[in-house]
Parts: sequence; structure tokens; C-alpha cells
Amino acid sequence: MKVLENESLKKYTTFRMGGNAEKMYFPESVEELSALIKRNKNILKYIIGGGSNLIINDKKDFEEVLCLREFNKSIENKGNGHFYIGASVRLQKAIKTVNAAGYGGMEFLFSVPGLIGGALYMNAGTGRKTDKYISDYVVSVDVLKDGKICTFLKEECAYDFRKSVFQDDPDCVILGAEFLFPEMTAEDAKKGIDDRIALCKKTQDMTYPNFGTVFCVSNPKIMDLVRKFHLGYKNGCTYSPKRKNWMLNREEGTFEQAIKLLNKVKKMHKLFHKECKCEVRIWE
Repeated sequence: MKVLENESLKKYTTFRMGGNAEKMYFPESVEELSALIKRNKNILKYIIGGGSNLIINDKKDFEEVLCLREFNKSIENKGNGHFYIGASVRLQKAIKTVNAAGYGGMEFLFSVPGLIGGALYMNAGTGRKTDKYISDYVVSVDVLKDGKICTFLKEECAYDFRKSVFQDDPDCVILGAEFLFPEMTAEDAKKGIDDRIALCKKTQDMTYPNFGTVFCVSNPKIMDLVRKFHLGYKNGCTYSPKRKNWMLNREEGTFEQAIKLLNKVKKMHKLFHKECKCEVRIWE
């Protein structure tokens, strides 16, 4: 198992922000992961996967951080559209592998810079309008809990919009999942990926580092105002002028700025008695 000391967390997040990890662990197998957690269960407090949904305090040193990018990169074709995919597999690799075997369905996630484990945890998808989620193809999910491997059938995962049962249990780690995909031609798979990339270029703002959608629950009219008035800091953290509900880190952004911007939008929602809930995870 690789262990790095005094490692900058900034390079592990798509928002390009974070302090240092005094020790950062990279288990390379389920056995190493299990042994590490058994030694110190508190290590589950700070976990990094793909790093696409995190704001990390840039003024803080974190004693121990667990990185889950290496421990399970396996993809097993079990036949007839059934695949077992490890939690450390990049979404793009998973999609391409499934497509190459003549199956598909998750092409709408091709633009997400994350891992299978994180996608299962957040029930990654396109949103309420098109209503497509990774859970549409889940058969079961394996997790490590209290030193034992447990299997959750899809109906036990309590999947909903940006929600799963795993978010309510900080002591479990997703190991991988079995999926069932429909048959798909290479042409249709390529079109699905191309369409997703084209849509992202048109609607998303990738001019600066970002973590994707800020709030999983927000009021569209309020977020339109936030975008219209360019709420933020000139060379730091700012809400995107192109896409609402989207925050950018313009090179000199700080954790303090990001939190202030989050709180400003929360206050605006509270003022108008509207519901608001963060999607991004915060390490304070």
C-alpha cells in the first residue's frame, strides 16, 4: 500500500482546492482497505475518490486521508449484459468497456470526472428533467462494513435523486457493484457519448476548475439571479455567468470565499422561504 506524507490535497480535487494530508493512504486491494479501517476506523472521516464533489479547507492539515482510486479497478463481464465493476474504476473506462462488449446505457455519465464508487454513492445522473441515473442499471452493491463484505440489492439501496442509503452510514465503503445493461450497437453508444459531450460543451462552464452542480435542491429563479449578477470574487471563487448552480475557482479562490458564496445563496433561499440543499461535500 502506498502512503504519502505531507501530500497536497489540491491536486486530488477538480475544484483545485485543499490543504495537506499528513498521511495519505492508497490501499491497492480490498484486503489492504479492510486492514487499514480495522486499525483506525476514524480514517473513514476523510475519503477521496474522483474528487469531483469536494470543497476542502485550504488552511487545514488533515491527519489521515484515505484515497480510494486504486483498491478495486476490476471489470468483469459476467455475460448477458451483467457486469461487475469495481468502485475504483473511472466512469469513462467503465462505459467504454461495456460498450465494447455490445452493451450500454450509462453514456450520459461520460462527462463526469468521477469513479464508479462515488457515482453509486451519489446516484449520479442527469437530473430530474431527463431522469436518468446510474441506479437504473444496478443489480446489487457490495460494501465493506465492520470488517465484513455486505451485499445490498438495488431495492435496499434506497436510491432517489442524488441520494442513496450509503450516505446515511459513514462506516461503510462501497467496493463495487453488479450491473445489468441492455444491448447497444457501437454506433448508438458512440452517439450517446458524442451527444453528452456536445451538450456539456454547450451548457457547462469548464473555463476554470469546478466541482459540478453546487446545490442538489435549489430554486431556479434565485439561481438565475445569482448568475445574472455574477456573485463572487473577480480572481477567486465565483458563480458561473454561463451556467446557473455552478461555481468556478478562478485560480486564486479560497475555501473562505467558497463557503461565503454557499452561505449567501442559502440566505437568499431562506429569505424567500425556498428549500436549498448542498450537493457538494465540505471538509472543514
